[in-house]
Amino acid sequence: MAEAEKGSAKTGSKEGDGKEEISLKDKGNEFFKAGNYLKAAALYTQAIKLDPSSPTLYSNRAAAFLQLVKLNKALADAETTITLNPQWEKGYFRKGCVLEAMEQYDNALATFQIALQYNPQSTEVSRKIKRISQLAKDKKTSSRSGEHEIQC
Repeated sequence: MAEAEKGSAKTGSKEGDGKEEISLKDKGNEFFKAGNYLKAAALYTQAIKLDPSSPTLYSNRAAAFLQLVKLNKALADAETTITLNPQWEKGYFRKGCVLEAMEQYDNALATFQIALQYNPQSTEVSRKIKRISQLAKDKKTSSRSGEHEIQC
């Protein structure tokens, strides 16, 4: 499903000890993979305070918020991801996933199509487009039920 991206907001510096420090983002990724999305989001938030221009951190936090069903926060972070790096398909992918969760299928489809323009080889995005197209079609069909009867 959603996967957090790798990046680098560091926790603290211990220069000269030869040990590689674990970044807040990496810790957040560990919690995300373990299913602790609340802790992951908190760590990404701390990392964003240290590096507010990182689209990866906003993308990761959007994924965590999506898992927590905090859809407005997830959408805001996805949009910030896009603002910070408009050519990175992951921001559009995150936004599309949030719009899908909000059942805004037409908007989600349009957003996934933008993501595909930036990464035409993405099977993940292509699968989403296929899925959303079907969901949108099903939603329109079910909303029209009763309008037209099927005649044999």
